[in-house]
This record gives sequence, C-alpha cells and structure tokens, in this order.
Amino acid sequence: MKRIIILTLLLSMALAQAVAQKDMAVTPVFAGKIVPKKRMEETLVKGESIHKFKLSLFRSLKMEVSTAERDSIESLVLHDVEGLEDSPEAEYEMKDGHLSYCISSLPAQQKCYLCYQCYESRPGNYQLTLVYIEGWATLKDLHHTFKRK
Repeated sequence: MKRIIILTLLLSMALAQAVAQKDMAVTPVFAGKIVPKKRMEETLVKGESIHKFKLSLFRSLKMEVSTAERDSIESLVLHDVEGLEDSPEAEYEMKDGHLSYCISSLPAQQKCYLCYQCYESRPGNYQLTLVYIEGWATLKDLHHTFKRK
C-alpha cells in the first residue's frame, strides 16, 4: 500500500511539473527540440533539499549554442516574459542588442520564475543557462541562487 501511495505522489509531482511548463514558449528548449539533449547539462532538484532556498522545483539547462540557437532561445524567453520589463519582479540586461541576463516571474503562473544568462564563450558560440524555478522565493531571494557572470 505504501508503494502505491509513493508511486502516486511521484507521478503527481511529475505531472504537475509538466503542466506548469506546458504553456511556456521555452518548453521546446527543455524538451531538447532547439538544442539536442545530448549537448545540454540538465539539473533537476525538487523536494526537501531545496526548501531551504524557498523553492519546490529547480530545473536548469546549461549548454553551448550557436548564434542561431541563441537567437531562437532568446526570442522564446522574451515571449514568456513579455510585458514584464518594468515589473519589480523582473530584471533584464541587454548587450549588443541581445538579451544577456534575465530573471523574471512568469505572469501566467504564481511564484514561478524564468532565468536566462548568455555570454559569448568564443566567436560565434555562446554559453547559455536557462532555469525554471517554482517556490515561494522572492526575486531578492533568487539573487543568491542565480548569480550573473
């Protein structure tokens, strides 16, 4: 009986995560449709281990991307955070006409954040980090979790 309850809880958590990210423009990035998964380093943390950071879910992708891939991901991020440029729950930094840093709450989802960081690692290639966060942390709390390079 305990196994059934635990299995049901685990499946519910996975479904909740999938539903939460379903309506986001960046969902194809997390699914490996823009950059193949074999080129991404994914970190998924949930549960008690991240409660001390006021989070319930932390999902991070790190990857090296081409200019075209960077442009595709950047446009998806900008779509998800559209209209929040002047919000107190958002921060942006542009460099040479491109988004280099963003941390923003998501308007359609309560206490969810999208974080983006991108810098040129060598000519024509970029080191990109994309993070989806759920929890009760504020933007100020997240500064300790997601720092700029």
